[in-house]
Amino acid sequence: MHQILIDPTAEESAVNLQVSDRLSQLQNKSIALLDNIKHNAEYLLTEIGERLTREFGCKVHLVKKKTYTKYCDPLILASLCSYDAVITAIGD
Repeated sequence: MHQILIDPTAEESAVNLQVSDRLSQLQNKSIALLDNIKHNAEYLLTEIGERLTREFGCKVHLVKKKTYTKYCDPLILASLCSYDAVITAIGD
């Protein structure tokens, strides 16, 4: 009997990305909350946004992806550049 085994792992590829510096403080910052629209992600991000507003005076904006099965739309990604920080969450 002949068996074929398939390795489901993706090929490893190295990508050099530039990471933004951490914020020195959160007071009065503009924060985007990126929701991938999976179940419970919005609840988590809403709670985080309320705490950031209450405790640090942040201005928060919930931004939703169109689907969790694909990459974020380039126009949405470009719009995130106008914020001081972006928080994303996935939820199941």
